[in-house]
Amino acid sequence: MAKTKTKETVEIELSPEQKSFQAHIQSLTNKISQHQFEIDELMPSLNAYKQALTDSMKTQTEEISKGDEDDNN
Repeated sequence: MAKTKTKETVEIELSPEQKSFQAHIQSLTNKISQHQFEIDELMPSLNAYKQALTDSMKTQTEEISKGDEDDNN
């Protein structure tokens, strides 16, 4: 029969400095989570503007190329 190992739970009191570290960790974790949520909302809009710029530049380039072809004929 195998022996079962048990772990004893020990409670410790955090120092004021450790409590401060813990508070900063929690605050930063919350802020990062909130900013990530905002980034997730913003990225589709950013991508749409990038695509719109690319499309408009492509159209402009095509118009310039077409104009050059007309000038050569």
